[in-house]
Amino acid sequence: MEKEPVEKIIEPNGPVIFALDTSSRVTSMALARGARVVASFSAELDGKRSQRLWAETGFLLKEAGVSIRDVELFSVCVGPGGFTGLRVGIAAAKGFAAAAARPILGVTSLEAAAFAAGPAPMVCAMVGAYKGEVYWQLFAFDEAGVPVAQTSPAVTSPDKAIECVADLDDVVFAGDAVASITEAMDRMVGERFDREKESRGWMVKPPEGVLADPIAKLSFLKHARGASGDPRDLSACYVRPAEAEIKLSLGLLGSKIRREAGRG
Repeated sequence: MEKEPVEKIIEPNGPVIFALDTSSRVTSMALARGARVVASFSAELDGKRSQRLWAETGFLLKEAGVSIRDVELFSVCVGPGGFTGLRVGIAAAKGFAAAAARPILGVTSLEAAAFAAGPAPMVCAMVGAYKGEVYWQLFAFDEAGVPVAQTSPAVTSPDKAIECVADLDDVVFAGDAVASITEAMDRMVGERFDREKESRGWMVKPPEGVLADPIAKLSFLKHARGASGDPRDLSACYVRPAEAEIKLSLGLLGSKIRREAGRG
């Protein structure tokens, strides 16, 4: 478990923002005043995430000297990532926002990873998708440094993801999955890939902190641009169907229910 030192929120500028990420094994949360993160927390909560989420949230709020009702904007990672974790995080964040009667914004794990690595000419954000695959999406940046999607989010093998951007120069690869694809990059693009010198073309930039931090900062920019924060606009970005949905579509789930219905 990692608990970052916190400081009291005393700046007068910008809303108090609470950001939550449960898209991976690591749960992270952050408090920000405007675009400045003042407190962060991260931990692997194993199978007790839903039970411990409020306790850890309470710790962060208390250490920063605020209550849940002092938060003016909530933000949450909406995926892609682990299905169960996303459901827990989104439900919790919506509950917090409802209790405080505050707006809530969703940020994808891919745009948060791109934002943390940018700005750059192009960022290919990659996060782990299990089964040897990655979720990925290509981003450019606007004048304020906000990621602008150039492709739809996809889930493929690392090799396929690299092939899809192989014709581009000056690409930064970012996100929690990039460490696992450097060998594939070396094999596929040879001298075009250099981990140390961005000026030669491609660069890998592993994440330096928890994902909740860029989620908080990016949600501030979205809110400043007039994003509504309506909970009804918040939905998960799964990219691919859940394992149970795949099995159901193939007729591999619910056979007992069908047999009992047939007897009726």
